[in-house]
Amino acid sequence: MKIYTFKSMVMLSLGTFFISLQAQTSPNLEFAVHSGVQNPQGNGPVYTASVNFVKNVDNPSGTSYAIYHPDLKVDFALSNQQYSSAVIMGYNINNTSIPVFPKINYIGSPNNSDFTASGAPTGKGINVKTNNGVSLFYNTSVLGGKSTLGVYQMADLTINFNRPVDNPVLHIGAMGAFQDQMGMAGGFDFVDANVPVSFTRLSGSNANFSVTATSMKNSSTHPNDVGYESASGSVLIKGKGITYIKLRMSVRGDGGEASWKVGSGDLITMGISVLESDLAITNAIDKSSPHINDIVTLTIKAKNNGVSNNTGVVVSSLLPDGYLVINASAGSGSYDTNTGLWNIGVLNDNEEKVLVIHAKVKNVGFYTVNSSISGELRDPQEGNNTASITPMISGKGVCYNDPNINSVGTDSKFGITLLKRAGITGDNWPMIRKSAHMVLESDTKGFVITRMAKSDLNKIVVPVEGMMVYDTTDKCLKIYSDDLWSCFSTPTCP
Repeated sequence: MKIYTFKSMVMLSLGTFFISLQAQTSPNLEFAVHSGVQNPQGNGPVYTASVNFVKNVDNPSGTSYAIYHPDLKVDFALSNQQYSSAVIMGYNINNTSIPVFPKINYIGSPNNSDFTASGAPTGKGINVKTNNGVSLFYNTSVLGGKSTLGVYQMADLTINFNRPVDNPVLHIGAMGAFQDQMGMAGGFDFVDANVPVSFTRLSGSNANFSVTATSMKNSSTHPNDVGYESASGSVLIKGKGITYIKLRMSVRGDGGEASWKVGSGDLITMGISVLESDLAITNAIDKSSPHINDIVTLTIKAKNNGVSNNTGVVVSSLLPDGYLVINASAGSGSYDTNTGLWNIGVLNDNEEKVLVIHAKVKNVGFYTVNSSISGELRDPQEGNNTASITPMISGKGVCYNDPNINSVGTDSKFGITLLKRAGITGDNWPMIRKSAHMVLESDTKGFVITRMAKSDLNKIVVPVEGMMVYDTTDKCLKIYSDDLWSCFSTPTCP
């Protein structure tokens, strides 16, 4: 009994662990109806449609949608109609007007597992009851008496994005139809795009969902919109920087009837999902006007403003020669002080990572710290991918220490006082002031050292180490050290 109990516990532990792995979300952009998002609400017939993407916050397991900015929009346009109204949006058999933007399960019987959302495991991330698609109707009634065994070009569908996208995924629902004894199926062939692209099947209802590098078809001998003879699935459009894709829409019949019926056709839905990620970088320094030998702290923040989890995230932030890196601490990943590369790796939606660099200031001048961030996903806002900060580094900040309070020190032997006290009796002055060469004392007079403008400092032809003057331009007491006139400014020594 103990052995079986132990096995049961192990299985439960493993099961719990597996569930926690699946809990990881991968937000993406999808087609769905959401409050505040303008998407097609009415019925057809129409020949153009514009759809705004919404964010699926808990993709792939959930259906929590949110408004996304900056808006990503896609326009669908039908053109090159080979027959009058050969392809129509928002239309169905028997001249029926239907929604332009229905749920995926509006027609046929596609399953959630037929589809794969961007950033999701195979068969995950699309819900046929909550995700939408544009309705496309292949109006076969226009073919009239043409052979029902032929393949006929119907129209072109152009998909235009309002900004470049990478690797979008098409979700095609219920490709195929059956009317009376006639099976028919619409299909797509690649025509053109602004960049090289190719098609790859990610998932599908069955083997009849046929995808090649340039086509998407229902290959069933007798197509239907339900069951095994139907075809639904997801297709990766592999390509970088896609702004438009043109597809040729054609339809074929299985010859089950002598002629194409009035009001016949194949109705399908088409949705899209895509990933993109707005990465941002900021620089900050704790001292805007450091001096030579000062220790400064640079804070570099990398953030993913969403929508999707990004991978391969790298920050480049190499400090210029004006700084000497003492140490660096990365909240995630690793930072190479020699190359300036901070390899973060994965940066999830709305996640921020921090790099802290401590460096010593080496030289006078303006030394700009430039940082940039990049990842593997398309970035919709590249203006925040770089940051720079340029502190003004001035001359060496001369340091001074607190007075000696830990040891007695030696007596001062020479002093000038206006308080009429001196000698070894009474106040024991100036001997009470320890470890000085000269002591000055007054309660009504001040000690004035040489005063001159900054521009006159070079008139001291042979300054010596430790010489002091008051700079009336910079308004500070200056000391000559290491071949520089510098203000007393730092209360500690390096």
